[in-house]
Amino acid sequence: MGELKIVLRCSHVLCKVDDVRSVVRDYEELGFTVEYGSAPERAHNALLWFEEGPFIEFFQLPPAFRLVKWPMAAVNGRAAGDRLARWARPGEGWRDLALETDDVELVRVHAALSVGGVQVSRVMKGRRTRPDGDLVRYQFLATRPVRLPFVVSAYDPPQRPASVHHPNGARRISRVRVGVAERDRAAFDTLAAHVEPDGPLAVEIAPDTGVVAVELEGLTGPLDPARLHGAVLTAPARTE
Repeated sequence: MGELKIVLRCSHVLCKVDDVRSVVRDYEELGFTVEYGSAPERAHNALLWFEEGPFIEFFQLPPAFRLVKWPMAAVNGRAAGDRLARWARPGEGWRDLALETDDVELVRVHAALSVGGVQVSRVMKGRRTRPDGDLVRYQFLATRPVRLPFVVSAYDPPQRPASVHHPNGARRISRVRVGVAERDRAAFDTLAAHVEPDGPLAVEIAPDTGVVAVELEGLTGPLDPARLHGAVLTAPARTE
């Protein structure tokens, strides 16, 4: 059987927070336009969209969800259980990175990654109800080691707003800086072989694997780090 060809690109960066509502309030006061993932009174996530490229998802998850690791692993594979435990760890800040495909189902992606030597969970189905009441469906799969990015399908129906305006001037994510530790390099490179070569991901050597910072093009001024809830957001580095 020939090699299965797939192309993945940077979908979104996930930031774990303690309280989504305070995040929305702080980011709006910093000049961003933020959208709740579902009805505000019960939302557990919020989305920071741009008209193109990756977006940012803020999410809250009680630490007790770490106890669901073993049932999740039994049903969907160890990679899924490890991922849930990672998301539920206490503390705010960058927690994960999602890669996406244009397909609304991940059957081909799962097969291609498995054949290519990437350790993956079973394909899992997700859904959420938007603030306007529309139902959104998607699929995702986890990878191992847990420090690697995970993979999501396209949203069904598509979710990106046609027009996005941030009063602080932010237009898009120009670069996602990802640190990769030596112990994860081989596994990361195996997964990254499927990622579009000219995207915003910028890989650098680091003691720990994970998102280091996100660079925002168009910012008209600095952002107060105390109000970013652990996210590291900067303007693009200047080149001489």
